[in-house]
Amino acid sequence: MIWFLLSLSSAFFSASLSAWLKKYFSDLSHFELAICPLFYSILPLFIAYLLIPKPEFQIEYWYSLAQLLPFQTVGFFCQMIAIHISPLSLTMPFLAFTPAFVTITGAIFLNETLNIWGICGIMAIVAGAYIIHIDLKDRRMFTTISSMFKNIGSLIMLMAAFCYGFAAVFGKKAILYSSPLYMGMHFFLLFNGVMTIIFIFSGKIRINILLQRYPQGMIAGLAMFGDIFSHCLGVSIAKVAYFVSVKRMNIIISIVYAGLLFNEKNLLVRSFGATFMVLGAIVILIFGS
Repeated sequence: MIWFLLSLSSAFFSASLSAWLKKYFSDLSHFELAICPLFYSILPLFIAYLLIPKPEFQIEYWYSLAQLLPFQTVGFFCQMIAIHISPLSLTMPFLAFTPAFVTITGAIFLNETLNIWGICGIMAIVAGAYIIHIDLKDRRMFTTISSMFKNIGSLIMLMAAFCYGFAAVFGKKAILYSSPLYMGMHFFLLFNGVMTIIFIFSGKIRINILLQRYPQGMIAGLAMFGDIFSHCLGVSIAKVAYFVSVKRMNIIISIVYAGLLFNEKNLLVRSFGATFMVLGAIVILIFGS
């Protein structure tokens, strides 16, 4: 049950971060929007890093970080670009495909096996992503499928889901060779700091613009910190595919934000699709083992 609550916590923080960035930073460039939570989460990450006991390192830990880095980088920037250019309710659902990718990568790299109920739960979550794209004015199945892949933001988010499918398992490998919280604070402190420095010196971002939005930026940074904390602690005690599947409840939270903050349309159908995701998560919680 603890891992389930941590997964829901991670879902809340990640969905809130996406909505917050879209509302208060969507007028900036892709790079500035992406760097904002990285930059403002450095301070809480650094404080936590100083307080967490350092485990004994194994060489495999560094190998896992090296494998994690490219997938986390590409996945994160794809996600930020997708929410920047397209509606939340059309892009965030594509993260539901991450558990499907994790099912494969987890079996290959972590030897994690799922029972039939767990697989059914994952399939229900992915089916919800399909339902969300149904157009009531056009009942043809393949029209819905094609519409999913016509939106450039959805395609970019699908790429993010693919990358996160690898990042999740390599991240857990790194955790197994260190400790959950230390790995999370250590990796993202390095990742966020290096990415920020690279983009500042490349001229891709205007640091003065980010500093002018300090209050909004700090909230974004704390949301990212909350997501990292919950994710790393939770994935260490649960199978990656199950944890990521439940975390995709952030899609439902994003749909709520889409209606409340951005007045996006067709939310009734998308909410129906979201119920499939809820059912899938419940099946995983009760029967998955």
